[in-house]
Amino acid sequence: MTHGRQRYLALAVAAAALIVLATGCSSSSSSSSGTSSSTTPTGSTATAPASAAAFVAIVEPFDPGHPARVRSAPADCGRQPTTLAVEQCYQVKTENTDAAIDAEQQAAYASAAPAKQAAILAQDSAWLAARGPVCQVAFNTGGTIDEIGVAACLLDESTARLDAVKGITPPEARLKATDSTDPSQLSWYTTPEGSRIAQINAQGDQAEGEIVAWVIIGGADGFVINPKQFYFINGLRTDDGSIQSPSPAYHRVGTGAEYTFNIDYSHLPAVPAAAGEGYVYVPGTPVALWQ
Repeated sequence: MTHGRQRYLALAVAAAALIVLATGCSSSSSSSSGTSSSTTPTGSTATAPASAAAFVAIVEPFDPGHPARVRSAPADCGRQPTTLAVEQCYQVKTENTDAAIDAEQQAAYASAAPAKQAAILAQDSAWLAARGPVCQVAFNTGGTIDEIGVAACLLDESTARLDAVKGITPPEARLKATDSTDPSQLSWYTTPEGSRIAQINAQGDQAEGEIVAWVIIGGADGFVINPKQFYFINGLRTDDGSIQSPSPAYHRVGTGAEYTFNIDYSHLPAVPAAAGEGYVYVPGTPVALWQ
């Protein structure tokens, strides 16, 4: 009886030990599994960056309510019968150009990484926000002629922008030099970034040369002046001129701000006249010639 009871107790203790051991193994296994799942991402949504914003098309201030669209326009805006008709012609041409910009940018946006997509949206937004103010500064006589000037300026800005987003280098611009300070008489060059440059033959100097005023309006990124990029050319001869005080070197012209600086070109009579002579803006290669 005593031996039977001892045997029963021994079997009970052994069974209890097995239960504890099994429970411990199960707990250890669960703990290990839980640790593993807590250090492993549960899904891509937990760590993926926020989705990029949708592409934003150009909406014209003069044709609001929808993205830029393509419409027909007269071939020659300057020959339209009224100021309003001339202005509207330029606006339609501008909108057509902006629709082409949207097509280029949307194609680039569709295949770009999120960071590049954000950059495209930011650049488009900054350029469009600066375009109107830049043109308003360029044409500010207070007369109705400003309406035409601004409308033509918007087209110039959009054309330069389209060339830039398409990676096109346009031919050197040939512009008309003038000694008039009337904004409507100035011939403007538009940079790919949207800044504008004009030239005025201000006055002669004592050496029978000429003092030239360079007028800059800063685009979306502003404009940093390097006087060495502005000189007179006659065939293979150049005249860098003498910068008049105060020196504009590396002055940054802010967005929508206008800045004028003078350079005295005193060696003009020293070289024979040539068909390609004039004042040039050369940010690397010649891009604009006033003559």
